[in-house]
Amino acid sequence: MEKSLSLSEKIYLLAIHPKKGGILTSAYTALDYVLLGSLLLELYLEQKIVFENKRIIVKSAQTKNPLHGLLLGKMTQSKKPLKISRWINKFNFSKKKIRKQLQKSLAEKRLIRLEDKRFLFFKWKKPVLVNKQAAYHLQSEIDSNIFKGTTDKEQIMLLSLLKPAGLLKRLFQEKEKRRKASKQLKMMMVENQVSAAVADAISAAQAVAASVAVATVTTTAATSG
Repeated sequence: MEKSLSLSEKIYLLAIHPKKGGILTSAYTALDYVLLGSLLLELYLEQKIVFENKRIIVKSAQTKNPLHGLLLGKMTQSKKPLKISRWINKFNFSKKKIRKQLQKSLAEKRLIRLEDKRFLFFKWKKPVLVNKQAAYHLQSEIDSNIFKGTTDKEQIMLLSLLKPAGLLKRLFQEKEKRRKASKQLKMMMVENQVSAAVADAISAAQAVAASVAVATVTTTAATSG
């Protein structure tokens, strides 16, 4: 069943706590950036964009995928090609829309259900795995691809997103196996330039966001003081 899932859907599915539901603590902060990176890789696989010198060049803006259309629509309006990390930061403003669309898609495929949650004035939808077997099968496939190897482009791209998404501990609970998996993934990224470029861009985008957050807090503290 997981073969019908996109990269972004697989990442979101893996980020859900297998027992309690909700997004894993280890994946929560990074998830929006990684989902954006996975959507860019989907566009690359569909030959809608290419990466040149870590910048994105749009080749075709025609698509029936609503999330792809959202990204392509904004990228075609840019006067010049921007770095991958710049786009990931720009698209972060659309993170709620992206999460909602992925939730809707996975719910329609009967892989998750959405529970209404509320705390004080805050309301949100909590994703809960319905088809846990699909998630376990995906995990098993990832394990095999890491330790036995794979030449499939899409599989390698999925593997490249696991560490930035904070999913290694969820996939490999044993510390020694997690260390070996991390080492294998690092070797794979050396051989795959596109996956490595996007993974680096995700890290760069997160670093920029973190520095902005720190600067905002510092400025607020200084002003209020």
